[in-house]
Amino acid sequence: MDRLQQLSVFRRVVETGNITRAARDLAMSQPSVSRIVGELEQRLGVPLLIRSPRGLTATEAGQSFHLEAVRILDSLEEAEANARGAQSALLGHVRIGCVAAFFNAVVLPWLREFLLANPGLTLEARLDAKPLDLTEEGIDLAIRFGPIRQQSLIARKLGRIDFALFASPDYLQRHGTPTVPEELAAHEFCRLSSAGTQGRLVLDGPCGRTVPVETHGRFSADSVDSTHLAARAGLGIALLAPWAVMEEIGSGSLVPVLPGWRAEPRDVHAVWPGGHILPRRVRAVLDLLVAQAALEPRLKAR
Repeated sequence: MDRLQQLSVFRRVVETGNITRAARDLAMSQPSVSRIVGELEQRLGVPLLIRSPRGLTATEAGQSFHLEAVRILDSLEEAEANARGAQSALLGHVRIGCVAAFFNAVVLPWLREFLLANPGLTLEARLDAKPLDLTEEGIDLAIRFGPIRQQSLIARKLGRIDFALFASPDYLQRHGTPTVPEELAAHEFCRLSSAGTQGRLVLDGPCGRTVPVETHGRFSADSVDSTHLAARAGLGIALLAPWAVMEEIGSGSLVPVLPGWRAEPRDVHAVWPGGHILPRRVRAVLDLLVAQAALEPRLKAR
């Protein structure tokens, strides 16, 4: 009986809350995962999981055992890495969570040389518009924007980005081009419904001038990718990150509105689940993100 395998399987079952997903992540069959968990419970003589139609949750004993399992497995991985030496090759798999636009435009170019230099490392990008549960999804690192409100996460600041207003030439031809912030009240906006701003923007302009703006519009979405596409389609003005629209600016399909004005600067963090040792391969990716972010002008918003 492989006790380390039991710990690994139980850890993943608790973190996913689902036998099927745990089996998929571990490249095992569902019956094998169920059998290993059952053998573990039988060996310990206590129930570790509560089974319901909604999934699996750990009992009080299961929660305590899960914490110990995480500590043991992470400590073992760290000990093996130390034994191989600091100069040994990085091995294993790393999952990174991020929104697609930022990852493709900013992070992906950072990774090329790193992956070429570490052929034993594999990297998987989870590019979801909404933040994922890192533990449940098995994500090692994520890049998040704005304040980090989850106390279970550890955060490392990478920089700061700001946003600006953009619209299509077609929209501006039909509705006119605003020349001062006060004229925005007469315009349609493609609004991000998850931003929590309730239709209000605060623009920062030249010479330190600040202007609050009430926005309205007939299109909203919970994904910045959708508001981006809506603005390009001529549905209104959108608040977008300048680095995300460089291609459209070059082709002329989007143009800046009120150049020199910015809104809603947000801190950018790398985050990871707390409560366990960060594996060496994940620490190496984090160190890369921190080093590259320090050199990245797009992460130096005022």
